[in-house]
Amino acid sequence: METNKRFKILAVDDNPKNIQVIGSVLRKANYSVGFATDGQQALEILEASPYYDLIMLDVNMPRLNGYDTCKAIRKNPKTMEIPIIFLTAHNDSESIVTGFKAGGHDYISKPFNTEELLARVSTHIELKYSRDKLKEVNKWLEEKVLERTKDLNEANLMLQKANKELNTLDEAKTDFLRIISHEINTPLNGIIGFATLLKTQLQDSDLFNWIHYLEISAARLERFSKTSILLTELRTTKRALNTSAINIADIIAIAQKNLNEAIADKAINLHITIPSTEPVVTGNELLLQTCFESILDNAIKYSEAGSHVEIKVSKTNTSTLCEFIDNGKGFSEKALENKFKLFAPGADPVDKDSGLQLALAKLIMTAHDGEIDIKNNHTKGSTVTLVFPFA
Repeated sequence: METNKRFKILAVDDNPKNIQVIGSVLRKANYSVGFATDGQQALEILEASPYYDLIMLDVNMPRLNGYDTCKAIRKNPKTMEIPIIFLTAHNDSESIVTGFKAGGHDYISKPFNTEELLARVSTHIELKYSRDKLKEVNKWLEEKVLERTKDLNEANLMLQKANKELNTLDEAKTDFLRIISHEINTPLNGIIGFATLLKTQLQDSDLFNWIHYLEISAARLERFSKTSILLTELRTTKRALNTSAINIADIIAIAQKNLNEAIADKAINLHITIPSTEPVVTGNELLLQTCFESILDNAIKYSEAGSHVEIKVSKTNTSTLCEFIDNGKGFSEKALENKFKLFAPGADPVDKDSGLQLALAKLIMTAHDGEIDIKNNHTKGSTVTLVFPFA
């Protein structure tokens, strides 16, 4: 604690001799001392200069006794926290309790012992000093909290503004892609329709194969357009999915039917294993159909002609698994390092969907609180695993 000269003590006693003795003792201890000869004068001094660190207050005084003076000091917000030590010749329990109830912190019996007086004075001044320092720290902390809160509020407003702008951009991007998709799909439908019609008319013509390739390219462009739109919607839409109970066997059957031509063209041997108690998951039927078809299409695309592709459905204690196992060339190391990233190093070239199918499957599984993983098999080919947690 700093030198005692910093601390001011107000001694209040109607006896000049007591004032002289107290003043002498406190000054020798390097305290700054002020004096009052009665309670009313003490209140006037404190009103004019409330910056005292301790008040030593006699109990028996004319005009205003020590107890009433103490009560008045406690009512004044400027002085209510200054510690008060009563100087009293009455050391009976009733007098002591009365002093504490009036707001006193301590008492010293007259005649007092100098060492005891200085010890009690030092104790209460140190306590006040500590309380004042704590208040300063609390005030500083409150200011810092207010300052930090202001900064956080400003940052939050900026974040909300940025988020609003991002949402606007996402909506604009989705609308733009829908328009582009519409503008692509409309002529594509016409091309696909005319190609189909021409194939029926030119079955014996040399142009048949050319039209068939045209039909494949148009179908790929149509699929790319639809996949791009679905990817954008899954990444930007915050709406909850419309879900229902779906039998996985039915989803697989639809995917197989839609890819029958691709399976036949490459003479793929498709083997499907499903438990006798056919697993049912909760999800969006259209999205899950797209997910299963995308993964199966990917497995067929990268399998050699006449090879084997397996769809294996199983259950664990916590989830339903669906594995797509092929005997193709597998994923490159770069592709495995950049799983499900669009246009990432190691992804397929643009004319092979740029990894869109697996990226789409990832988004669909995330929307269903599920997981997807890809890995290369120990011997040949790769495995894509879908994990549907039990509700």
